[in-house]
Amino acid sequence: MITRRTVTLLGSLTLLTAIGASVAMVDRLSEIRTEVAAEVLYPDFERRAGEVRQIEVIRSEDNPDGMISIVRTGDGWILQQRDGYPARTDTVRKLLFDIGQLELIERKTADPGKFDRLELRDVAQPESMASRLVITTADGETLVDLHVGKGRDSLSGGEPMVYVRRTDETQTYLAEGALELKGKAPLWLFREVVDVPQASVQRATIVTAQGDRMELERASADGRDFGIADLPEGRKIDSQYAVNNAATVLDKLMFDDVRTADGLTFDPALGHAEFTTKDGVLYTVEFAEAPTEAGAADTVRWMRVRITVPSGAPEEARALAEKHRQQTDTWAFRISDWEMERLTATVESLTKPAEAS
Repeated sequence: MITRRTVTLLGSLTLLTAIGASVAMVDRLSEIRTEVAAEVLYPDFERRAGEVRQIEVIRSEDNPDGMISIVRTGDGWILQQRDGYPARTDTVRKLLFDIGQLELIERKTADPGKFDRLELRDVAQPESMASRLVITTADGETLVDLHVGKGRDSLSGGEPMVYVRRTDETQTYLAEGALELKGKAPLWLFREVVDVPQASVQRATIVTAQGDRMELERASADGRDFGIADLPEGRKIDSQYAVNNAATVLDKLMFDDVRTADGLTFDPALGHAEFTTKDGVLYTVEFAEAPTEAGAADTVRWMRVRITVPSGAPEEARALAEKHRQQTDTWAFRISDWEMERLTATVESLTKPAEAS
């Protein structure tokens, strides 16, 4: 039987336990804040960020994310691993800002045998989970050389934290501040191929590798839906949504990867697609195949965009076409399988047998 005395005793024990946990948490937070006197990791970096010419993210050879080398040019930043394709300026600026804000708040292990726990093993070693960040000036001066490990949530719900180690030191630290080193190369890039608004597309023509030709044109009374010209007898549209998607695939088209078009053979035998806007601007998509990095036995399909602007096109249409030309000129893009299916759709894939009358 539980007596009043028992309940009181249990309540007191619970209260003491809660107080002990609170004290432990306060002590923990105090330890984080006082172990290192809130030392800015690179105190001069914010002042010298304008001198940065190159940013390198170095990873172990077996890390699938690979190495990143971003270089400042007169027009902005480019990614060397993608043949000099423009890098996202906002991403680079955020990284440079975040580096200048990092504060060391707690010393951790100085034993290299324990670096793996913090994902700070040297990237020169196999299976390292760290990323080495090296930032240099045009004169070759190194402003930052840092191994970056795993992140950690703040115990107090404040700023994010990350484990770091200066590359030439064994002492590791917990640092306060955001430091996002994006993964594979395309994540550092502005990934739009073109953005031709759906409403501006008047018709589309898709020619397959076998030479089959399909014409898609605005067909509904309200002008929203596309129809298939010369639809074969005994067939009907399977999904209006799929037909509209095939005709407007260039609306907000994004790439998965990019490379220079130099060295690629864009073969008419692989088919092509044409999209004409209401202002007469013609976007032509061509295809090429090239071996993957895995070996010559495997190939990947790349696409490029060619743009033709009629002399009488309105200024707004000409400006948009010029923007798209600057984005696509000299470049080849690898898009998702789903987007490629839309670009290579056929009458057979978009229709089904008509129901018997």
